[in-house]
Amino acid sequence: MSGFNLDNYVDVPTRLGMALKKYPDLRIQETHREIIEMPDKSCFIRCTVTVWRDQADPIPAVASACEIYPGRTPYTKMSENEVGFTSALGRALGYMGFGINKSIASRNEVEAAQSRQPTGRLAPVVPMHDVEQPFETDGASPYANPKQLGLIRVLANKQNLSNDQLKEFCTNIVGRPIMSSKELTKAEVSKVIDALKLGEPL
Repeated sequence: MSGFNLDNYVDVPTRLGMALKKYPDLRIQETHREIIEMPDKSCFIRCTVTVWRDQADPIPAVASACEIYPGRTPYTKMSENEVGFTSALGRALGYMGFGINKSIASRNEVEAAQSRQPTGRLAPVVPMHDVEQPFETDGASPYANPKQLGLIRVLANKQNLSNDQLKEFCTNIVGRPIMSSKELTKAEVSKVIDALKLGEPL
């Protein structure tokens, strides 16, 4: 692939510049990183990025990219995380419509792909209920703010509650099905925090 024509591929910095011009309040989070071992014993780092257009974005763009580990070239070796997250960001911005006249893949991703030969299929992206919300609330939202949600996680960890157990706990406390702590209102989250502090059983 050394002679592959990259003229039709837009690099990630260019896509990011386009996105920031349209969405000045855009936020990016390196949401998740996971080591994946393939059946042939080769390893990949799967990097997931989440992009919010602004604070009110109800459906942020989420994208993943895999980078072989360890990297096989000076470009990728010791920089596997950075290459993986850059590729994931390029795909997320592409999903948002930036720099995709010819391809969803970015120039950076294509260049990185030239140095690896991935096998198998990519696993699903991180579920949205596991994605952190990076924006501070102004107090007008009826839902729990990041500090309250953080406190719930701290208290749940002290009691060794898994995510599924925490959902069940929240459901029992507020009296309605809860699939994510982000569904809790401020009043409900206060009840859950109080119950966790008291060590109430599931």
